[in-house]
Amino acid sequence: MRHSRRSFLGAAAVAPLLTGRDWRPFGSKILDLGCVLPESLAGFKQQAGDLPPADTDAAEVLIIPRVGPIAHDGLLTIERCLARGGTVLLESGLGVPIHQAAYFPYVDYMWPIKVKIREFAPVGLEPAPGDQIIGALAGTPVALRRRVGQGTLVTLGSALGPIFLAGDPDARRWLGMLHTS
Repeated sequence: MRHSRRSFLGAAAVAPLLTGRDWRPFGSKILDLGCVLPESLAGFKQQAGDLPPADTDAAEVLIIPRVGPIAHDGLLTIERCLARGGTVLLESGLGVPIHQAAYFPYVDYMWPIKVKIREFAPVGLEPAPGDQIIGALAGTPVALRRRVGQGTLVTLGSALGPIFLAGDPDARRWLGMLHTS
């Protein structure tokens, strides 16, 4: 089997993170449901590198970059992924924009690992009952996690895709841990 240099280096980079964990190859699918931030879609595609794409109906992790309103077919795809126990990472473009004169421009993530990642076009999210706040910017929730049936819905109000384009190692580590959580 032939591997590209990129896929080899990507595997080598995450290997130390996986030591001692029950890891299995994952299938992830980047799904464009009307991405409103092209940099986010490009960043996730770059991050995926040479990984073979998973079929939408078989993906363990479904990644939906910076989306606005979602059409009915898109909602059905999300529901199917969650129903079979998958994880949906949804970058929301809907919410209240966060504008402050002075703030520390990093999101404090508490799950799946504790890390600070540079914010990008953040919107505040309003937690509903059952939501766990997993990331905040200047005290405002910008990342939520919720169990939905057998699956997990992770909603981000600060786009990660553009951060991948900048080569942020903490953002890459966060996504890698999401896949193994």
